[in-house]
Amino acid sequence: MTTTSWVRVPVRALEALAVALVASIMLVISGTVVLRIFGVVTAGSTELATLLFVWTIYIGAVLAFLEGGHLAITAVANRFRGRAETAFLVVSDLLLLSFLVVITLEGLTYVQLALDSVRVTPSLKISPAWQYSALLVGMLLSSLFIATRVCVNIRQFIRGLPALTLHTRHDDELETV
Repeated sequence: MTTTSWVRVPVRALEALAVALVASIMLVISGTVVLRIFGVVTAGSTELATLLFVWTIYIGAVLAFLEGGHLAITAVANRFRGRAETAFLVVSDLLLLSFLVVITLEGLTYVQLALDSVRVTPSLKISPAWQYSALLVGMLLSSLFIATRVCVNIRQFIRGLPALTLHTRHDDELETV
């Protein structure tokens, strides 16, 4: 199994999930609008749309990491060449990783508190843990990706090779890992 294949399958699954989430939001909102035209008010449609939207945001954030969606870091990193670029990317990714770990741990705390609570949402009657878990899952997946990129780039730095970005749109780079 090549490095590309172990990266491609989860990425495709995340992309499919993002598409399904956006389609679900469109279906819920469109259905609500059509039903309101006929005077039918659906209970929980706003809560469901909000829940789907929160999950879409965090899954989208993971996909943005995977596709190299950080223009500011890229703009600065492009000023360096060779080992200096690799070192800069490792340091910036370590800073980002520390932030993501803090947010992930905070997300875990929120999910645990919500699960320990008897509180439920007003219309759907579900635990708020469903919403908080979007933060936990999104930041955990982002942390795993950034941690992998840090390890790869440390190895590249030691070997004196240029940094690998591991962007999913540049699968040919992954073959050299």
